[in-house]
Amino acid sequence: MRQRSPHRPHGGFTLIEVILVVAIIAVVVSGATFGVGALTRTRLRSASFKVMSAAQYAYSRSVTHGTTTRLQFDFERNTMAVEETEAPVTIANYEQLESDTGGAVDPWEIARQRIEKPLDREPPVISAFSPITTREGEPIKRYQPQPIGDGIEIHALVTPRDSQPRTDGEGGVYFFPGGVTEHTVIQLNDGSDTIYSIEIHPLTGDARIYPYAYEPLSDLDDEGEVRDSL
Repeated sequence: MRQRSPHRPHGGFTLIEVILVVAIIAVVVSGATFGVGALTRTRLRSASFKVMSAAQYAYSRSVTHGTTTRLQFDFERNTMAVEETEAPVTIANYEQLESDTGGAVDPWEIARQRIEKPLDREPPVISAFSPITTREGEPIKRYQPQPIGDGIEIHALVTPRDSQPRTDGEGGVYFFPGGVTEHTVIQLNDGSDTIYSIEIHPLTGDARIYPYAYEPLSDLDDEGEVRDSL
């Protein structure tokens, strides 16, 4: 006599199997979400360190070479560049000047244009800044406009010169030969709600990174703003 095997229905799942499948899906989804979040934070940290490194170089360059150096940001292209000038610089607070020159002008150039064209109410102004170059005068590529990071956007630039955080156009952070800079906060994001902030100290040029949208509690004017009126 042949022994019959117990009958087992086909084509269905037991309750335990369904629970196991749901648990596995939950683990996979949570793991993927955690992985994407970790990747985002890694990219933001990398971009923040890139900005911090550029700021430290600009500060060191201004002190060792006796030039006014700036870290220039382009919100449309999400790029950053390091530029400098040996000319005396005035930090303007006029919207038109900022749109034309990034906020920095050569006061001697303004005076010369006013003498040559006394009838012009607002003579054209040209920014005194130029790219960092080698001894032969060749622009150094790594200091020319470079992307902030892969998929990283410039969210806002907070400086004493702007009554509201700058979120479009161009903006710069200025480092002066005497070892003084502007108290500035640069905010970066990844196209979502995740924001990292880089704060630059006005007296030392040191930078600090915050894994959130940091905004100073006090007015930036109280922490070492440098002004030189036109």
